[in-house]
Amino acid sequence: MRAALLAFMLLPALLLLAAACDGSEATDSADAPFDPDAADLEQLVYWGPHDGSVHSYHVPRNRQVLFDQLLGSDSPGAAKYVIELAVFPSPYWDQVMKHLMERFDAPHRSAFEYPQLWNFHESDSATPAYLRFKQALYAAQLPEIAAFLDPLAERTIDAREVVWGGVVVDGIPPLESPRHVRPEAAADWINGSDLVVGAEVNGDARAYPMRIIAWHEMVNDTIGGVPVSLAYCTLCGSAILYDGRVGGEVYRFGTSGLLYRSNKLMYDRNTRTLWNQFSGKPAWGALVGEGIRLAVLPVMVTTWSDWVAQHPDTTVLDINTGFIRDYGPGVAYDDYFKSPDTWFVVPVVDDRLAQKDDVFAVRVGESLTAYPIELLAERVLVLDEVGGLSIVVVATADGEGGRAFEAGDVEFASADAIAGTLTDAGGNTWTISEDALIGPEGASLPRVGGHNAYWFAVANLTDNGQLWEG
Repeated sequence: MRAALLAFMLLPALLLLAAACDGSEATDSADAPFDPDAADLEQLVYWGPHDGSVHSYHVPRNRQVLFDQLLGSDSPGAAKYVIELAVFPSPYWDQVMKHLMERFDAPHRSAFEYPQLWNFHESDSATPAYLRFKQALYAAQLPEIAAFLDPLAERTIDAREVVWGGVVVDGIPPLESPRHVRPEAAADWINGSDLVVGAEVNGDARAYPMRIIAWHEMVNDTIGGVPVSLAYCTLCGSAILYDGRVGGEVYRFGTSGLLYRSNKLMYDRNTRTLWNQFSGKPAWGALVGEGIRLAVLPVMVTTWSDWVAQHPDTTVLDINTGFIRDYGPGVAYDDYFKSPDTWFVVPVVDDRLAQKDDVFAVRVGESLTAYPIELLAERVLVLDEVGGLSIVVVATADGEGGRAFEAGDVEFASADAIAGTLTDAGGNTWTISEDALIGPEGASLPRVGGHNAYWFAVANLTDNGQLWEG
């Protein structure tokens, strides 16, 4: 996404929708400090004659004066405007970056490399003037994205931290009711070591190769008769399977092109509300405040060989998606996955784990506990409590993910991940299935929702996310 963002800044032609009229010079009195929220900064949204580069637009004098006042302002409220002009292509981009280089005495490749600029106050200072400016800035080039940023709509997230990811709406194309094939039909392209997201609903087992879904990030599908959306945020390493049913509505989702704390903001096709991909809650738009939250269905990340061995009747997402992409192993986002760094700013750094350490996130209601994948693979079996519910977490045989189940009043003593069994304190054997743990005399303990993610996503996108530290 970052590469797309920087490339866009260098495009010779932009989508021009005209802007505010020149108007008179916007200046404050000599004695009054410059107040960016009272200076009608929407006038800065201007696209005029240029010689083929976004960096050489002619900026009328009145707008240049206003822009110079913004850069020279000591007001805390100025930072949010500077950020917008630094991370979204504009005629002022060169000037903003030069200013930041001089201010922080450091070179740059993008504004995301100046964390000092992103030290927001604790309170959300997204003023009405700023919200109008933000929407106008996007509307000048990307009107479909700008429509998501309604200044009058309710929000649950800080508008200052909503940034463009470098693609248009559904520029990363979702897969809609894609074709699935039997394992033998995929034998000529899928490898046993390929990571897949495996899910089973009502006895219907599906595998989604991560090398395919990384190119699409959203799969609107039906599994076992249930309408689901597999929302994969590549940036935060989280492929989450949501039940699309809420009340009497079925929601299907697309990719907005916007990010919040390095997490994709998806949108529903019903109301075009922005949703937080990690929480499954509406974030900006008509559905905010309606008490809606998507139910998380259990998935696990594992290798294709392990998944198909445990689920011989599974189907797998067909590589013939209808899109022209290189679905080869390690192609999509390979550099990002191998790097310890995020591409976009995240304000919370919890150094108990590295930012992009893999965790298995178990969800019970509003509660979430993260289990480090490496530690879980070592322990194999973990007994814990999440949201007041006693649970047992079991590592996958290949150590790539996990499953969680209600524990009830059963005290489990050991687990054999390869055999797919647990043993309780009484010596009874319990068998792992995708729906439940099956014990003696037909006893059953249901599965609990969970998925993999990077640690920074838990730290930045949950209100009460916990870390299990062994």
